Amino acid sequence: MREPSESQRQAVDHLSGPAQVIAGPGSGKTFVITCRILHLIRHHHIPPEQILVITYTKAAAQEMKERFEKAWAARDGGAGGIHSNVNFGTFHSICYNILRRSGISQSNSLIKESDKRKLLQILLGNHGLSSKCTYDNISFLINTISRIKNLGNSCWQDELPENADFSFQELHILMAEYDSYLLEQKMLDFDDMIIRCLGLLSENPAVCRKYQKMFSYILVDEFQDINNPQYEILKLLALPENNLFVVGDDDQGIYGFRGAEPEIMKRFAGDFFIKSAFTESSVKNTAGHRAVPGKYPAKSIAGEKISAGNQIFLTENYRSGADIVELAGKMIGHNKERFPKKFHPKNPGGKVTFSCFDTRKEEEMCLLKELSCIRTELLPDAAIILRTNMEVMQYAGLLKEAGIGVKGICLSEENMFHGFMMEDMLSFLCYLYEGRQRKDFIGFMNKPNRFFARASLPFETVTSEHMKQYYQKNPAMLTEIGYFFGQIQIAASLQPYLALSLFRKTLGYDGYLRQKARDCAEYQRWMAKADNIQSCFKKYACGTPIRRFIEEQAELEGEGRPKTDRKEGVSILTMHGAKGLEFSKVFLPDVNEGVIPGRESIRANTLEEERRLLYVAITRAKKELFIYYTKERNRKPSRFLEGLIPV
Repeated sequence: MREPSESQRQAVDHLSGPAQVIAGPGSGKTFVITCRILHLIRHHHIPPEQILVITYTKAAAQEMKERFEKAWAARDGGAGGIHSNVNFGTFHSICYNILRRSGISQSNSLIKESDKRKLLQILLGNHGLSSKCTYDNISFLINTISRIKNLGNSCWQDELPENADFSFQELHILMAEYDSYLLEQKMLDFDDMIIRCLGLLSENPAVCRKYQKMFSYILVDEFQDINNPQYEILKLLALPENNLFVVGDDDQGIYGFRGAEPEIMKRFAGDFFIKSAFTESSVKNTAGHRAVPGKYPAKSIAGEKISAGNQIFLTENYRSGADIVELAGKMIGHNKERFPKKFHPKNPGGKVTFSCFDTRKEEEMCLLKELSCIRTELLPDAAIILRTNMEVMQYAGLLKEAGIGVKGICLSEENMFHGFMMEDMLSFLCYLYEGRQRKDFIGFMNKPNRFFARASLPFETVTSEHMKQYYQKNPAMLTEIGYFFGQIQIAASLQPYLALSLFRKTLGYDGYLRQKARDCAEYQRWMAKADNIQSCFKKYACGTPIRRFIEEQAELEGEGRPKTDRKEGVSILTMHGAKGLEFSKVFLPDVNEGVIPGRESIRANTLEEERRLLYVAITRAKKELFIYYTKERNRKPSRFLEGLIPV
């Protein structure tokens, strides 16, 4: 195990009171946390069972534990024992254990993600909103409920995107019914665990003191991803000594949509240190890089002890080449809500390539050409990082067609059951076979656009007669309605597989897909997916509810899927999914306005988070970074690239 650098050593050697470590990308924060645990046990003889290490995800907790155990074994000549009692966990696992040991949640079960989705689908159906039961809409509801639970009702109006598919009233009703069902069934979600734990610690001093004594030293990773209830729990557990050591990067706070508040990093200094404002000059040492700004003396305010504290900056980057670090620093420097810092790359070089294309097809061909030049055994050290899951699926299909290996489960069949095409086809079939319901008709009536108005559908059951009454003075629309319902009548007499063929060919759905696709390659991928969806209905047995049949098929496909990921090939990730990873070569396609930042990102705080998201993607690159954007359909490069693209 290598020796820590000067600034890393300052963090490792910190013993008592609060400390805030602001760790930039590639600065070795996991190494610092591991070394500090070792230092506390070996040099200060802190009992390992009194050390609590909190991470953001279960995988991160396991990785941290394994790194610590490996470091302990290396320094102890392979001996084990004492280290095994260090507590590693996520906020959720720790809160769950506190509740369970206190007898609060013994009768409660944790709702699974799949059950949460099914519950919200049912609640939407109860309100006649089944047409909004898309995978993305359900994800939006889950994230919005989580955000409201963590931030409170104050975030209702300010945070609802303009393109949201739900009104404030609908969200309020759905959340109330969601919580009511969980309470009735004695179930909890992850956010409930945090909130109940906070209530327990706040209202029961004896329980709070028990855990304060149990955890004398608390270390927190990814502190920028914390939300307010989690922060309040930390402040309670850390009392009275406030031996709280937090590590994070305000420039990598990208989970605001879940309720995370990166600004808590700034609040930490005000809550725990005597001074909370740091100037550029106060944090420069003789080497010219940010380190420790100094210690603040302990002070008593209204009888409460305010601890001495350290704020330590780790700005050395051991991951990326100098040019990549410089680019990332210039871009993120435009954000205003951040700690100012100067980055110091430890590796020279770092190649950055900007490429502009007339069409997306040209962009894809260039990407494939670059990937084809990489030796097969080196593909796992390359990544394509994109803004959305939909783009991930599109590029996975593109590479699959080109015969380039993709790491992980490529084009999982489960995804076939989640997209908009599945929703459109289900709406058509449900309308044919399950009562001619208005909610189903709305899902496909204007795909392609027939200019049918919702006002022409006055009842829950849709018939041609009702629509003809609305358009009785419009001969052209009467002809359109007659033809449309004539084809629907034919489709209703067919098996679902053949009915979908009529829907696609005769009623023009394939033409709708052609118009919707951004280019020929995307259209071809969509057509292949539509073929797969249609083929799925060859197995359909008469009498089975359509949506239940699809749920069963999704479960069957899931059971037959390989349990282990493919190890070789290029990684294709979202910007959120790339967090914490690194690759020698990173490709960032579609860095255009409307993609990053997204069209809905119009407020200052959401724009700053979008810039942080691109910053995370850029800083995954070690040696080479490729940034692509197109001019197709008058698209512009992302505003975040202004001043960075070479003239």
